[in-house]
Amino acid sequence: MQLSNCTLFLLLIAAIPIALYRVSPNLLYVGFGYGLLLFGVGILDYLTSPLFKKIDLTREIDPRFSLGVENRVTIRMTNNSRYTLHLRLKDDFPTKFKFDQVVHEFQITPYSPYILTYYLRPLRRGLYKFGDIHLQCWGVLGLLIRQRRFPAQAEVKVYPNLLEVRKYELLVRRGMLHEIGLKNSRRFGQGTELERLREYHHDDDFRRIDWKATSRQHKPIVREFETERSQEVLIILDTGRLMSSPIGDLIKLDYAINTSLMTSYVSTLKGDKVGLITFSDMVHQYVAPKPGKKQFHTMLEMLYNVQAHLVESSFEHAFEYLASQQRKRALIILFTDILDKESAQILSNHMAQLAKHHLVVCVTLSDSNILALTQQPLKQSKIIYQKAIAEKLLNEKREALEIVVKRGVVTIDVPAHQLTIAVINKYLELKAKSRI
Repeated sequence: MQLSNCTLFLLLIAAIPIALYRVSPNLLYVGFGYGLLLFGVGILDYLTSPLFKKIDLTREIDPRFSLGVENRVTIRMTNNSRYTLHLRLKDDFPTKFKFDQVVHEFQITPYSPYILTYYLRPLRRGLYKFGDIHLQCWGVLGLLIRQRRFPAQAEVKVYPNLLEVRKYELLVRRGMLHEIGLKNSRRFGQGTELERLREYHHDDDFRRIDWKATSRQHKPIVREFETERSQEVLIILDTGRLMSSPIGDLIKLDYAINTSLMTSYVSTLKGDKVGLITFSDMVHQYVAPKPGKKQFHTMLEMLYNVQAHLVESSFEHAFEYLASQQRKRALIILFTDILDKESAQILSNHMAQLAKHHLVVCVTLSDSNILALTQQPLKQSKIIYQKAIAEKLLNEKREALEIVVKRGVVTIDVPAHQLTIAVINKYLELKAKSRI
């Protein structure tokens, strides 16, 4: 319990006659009498406070939070008293979450519900705990503030960004994937499912002519089928030291995991089998390629708590393990980082061997902070120095990627916010061209 600002002000008034008792001794009695009256009114305010009996409160959260985005927390309250209540609420959420507001102050009218919504942004994956909810209520007369703790402990798992998966599902149903930058890269050919009818071209197979449609249109019309092929896609995640570098609020590994899951989800919808390997100085986890959404959820549970290791990554161990497990030709998507020619040469040697049997894509993240330094206006000598260093780093990475490309490896190097779209579009393009 604590005193409100109003009560402190009234107590200050009581101190005035007491301080002036030398002018008139009767003022001392006036002051004490006023204080006793105020005390009695305060007791009445305390006893009539509806906080402990007249307020119902529950918290609603999704047990799966998404990393790096705003996740909604809803607190539902009901005022079952006949007074308008002045309340202040503080929720014990995990301290590692970013937030806009800690304490919420509001009023609830009599016999009515109230919904408080706020948002949290997790910055690391893993298991976290919510504590209790603390509520302060002003008395009916506004003199005293009583406090109550509502037990509301709960666990929440922070997963890679699942909101993007839900958004993709919605856009698929609406046929609006172009709104997020995804291209329609279907391949038409000798499949089993009729896709469309179109006018005959001179290089078309005459056996695909639809004679009924030709007679109706009075010109040659051919059937066009969508090729249906089930390929294997294996995602390899580097969890070594270089993937722990931060880009904004998240680290590179977080962006790679978000993109990996989104790519695997799209692949399962396309009928492909998806697998996963995580490694640093050794191979940590392996999931053999399988089809279906169940495989996606298996990968999700495996990746939600994967952390970066502060060790140098061993591509040799990872690719040797891959060679022993993956015999069938597959699309290999490696998420890693390359800083210089030396590391690029080591990586390219291993990937060149891999490219003899598989289609290999090497995905790296360009650092937006370094890109921003190269675009600074040259106003100070310090900025000139920073810009020169940033351009040198970019040139070194560009040259390193060229070494990898020369060994027959497809490369993707984009800023973090473009990573998911770039990788999925490349997957769709390679699938459409039947390169897998």
